[in-house]
Amino acid sequence: MAWKDRITGRSGQQVLKGANLAIYTLIGIALVVLVNWFVNRHDTRWDMTPNKKYSLSEQTRKLLKGLNRGVTIYVFDRRDSFGERRDLLDMYASTTRRLSVKYVDPNREPTLAKEYGVRTATTVVVAGDRHMEAQGDTEEGITNALVGVLKGQRSLCFIQGHGERNLDGADREGYDHIKKQLSNENYQVEPVLLMQKMAIPADCTVTVIAGPQNDYLAPEVDVLRKYLEGGGRALLMLDAGAELPNLAKLLSEWNVTARNDLVIDMNPVAQIFGTSPAMPLIVKYGASPIVTPLTNRATIFPLSRSFEVAKESKPGVSVDSLCETSGESYDVTDFNPKMEKVAFRPGKDLKGPLVVALAGTIPGEGEKKTAGRFVALGTSLVAANSFLSFQSNRDFVMNSINWLSADEDLISVRPKPPEAQHLAMTAQQMRQLLLLGVFGIPLLIVAAGVMVWWQRR
Repeated sequence: MAWKDRITGRSGQQVLKGANLAIYTLIGIALVVLVNWFVNRHDTRWDMTPNKKYSLSEQTRKLLKGLNRGVTIYVFDRRDSFGERRDLLDMYASTTRRLSVKYVDPNREPTLAKEYGVRTATTVVVAGDRHMEAQGDTEEGITNALVGVLKGQRSLCFIQGHGERNLDGADREGYDHIKKQLSNENYQVEPVLLMQKMAIPADCTVTVIAGPQNDYLAPEVDVLRKYLEGGGRALLMLDAGAELPNLAKLLSEWNVTARNDLVIDMNPVAQIFGTSPAMPLIVKYGASPIVTPLTNRATIFPLSRSFEVAKESKPGVSVDSLCETSGESYDVTDFNPKMEKVAFRPGKDLKGPLVVALAGTIPGEGEKKTAGRFVALGTSLVAANSFLSFQSNRDFVMNSINWLSADEDLISVRPKPPEAQHLAMTAQQMRQLLLLGVFGIPLLIVAAGVMVWWQRR
């Protein structure tokens, strides 16, 4: 029998089928190997969750990529509980080679647990001779601990005695939320009565003036002036309707005019967020590193005054606009909280855009000649409990403080606390889902089976 006949015969067909099977098997194996090689070389994740649960925040990635020394994260817990944290911590370890994660059972390694004072299940971040326990197993808690061991503790002095915001206030206009946020990022918050000491403590990294209702005395303003010109850093939040001529005069020395007005913004986009015209929605930012990460994000400035930057800059002083209102905004000049009606008055009030936040640098004096820095906001409500969690308000306030404390590497969008995802359904929708799941789908399966049986019969 010729070789052609053998191939076209029955036995030849079996040989061809076997050869085809072998070829397809080899192709399948090759595809699997190729896919595994590609995945290993290009570790890419697609996080489709609405709150980006399986992605690290911009701040965390920026912090990890900027590491210049080794960091170790110790997870102390029972062996069977490590899996709950691996997904998150694997993302930390895969972002940089300078960070490693070690899982420790304190019952098996009691010496290591004793070294870091561990008594319960917890996570400890270690860098050099510093270590800090994370407040929870979330990204926010671990990243804040990482910031703590890298930066150490910095001090924020909140000036008191002029009707400023209550640091321990838990009401809508209180400041206990921002105080907690600062503590989480390893800032020590200290109240300072300036009129008693007439001096700002030397260990103050940043001085904060949060919504004074009474003006500062001339000697107090002199202390602030010398502090900033000596390289100090200050965050000034001056509310609309508060008469503060001495503080306004201090800002004028640095090319900034604090207008005695109230900003009204009629931008219809703000209505989507349910805000009022007296709560300008900010989506236009300057070029400062404070607000660069906030592009395409929104902040809100409730009951804000506006600022004007002088065209002729004084030698060595530079001022940058941070936040501006929309073109539909205007200011109510000579605003008084007792006004019953607020409306635009042509020839007296100013049309927007208006500057509601700015940052400036002051040439240093003395031996060190360190440049001073200040950030001025038109409202202190931007950091109040009821508005701190609005969109990017928290990031804006913390970025301002980071810039003032020279922690530019921390300026970013912070990790958000985990949010529970809820499905809202009416009683009728619940009944429809119950009928469909308990009766509808099983009946369809039975009907399909009966049809198949009938056709075969």
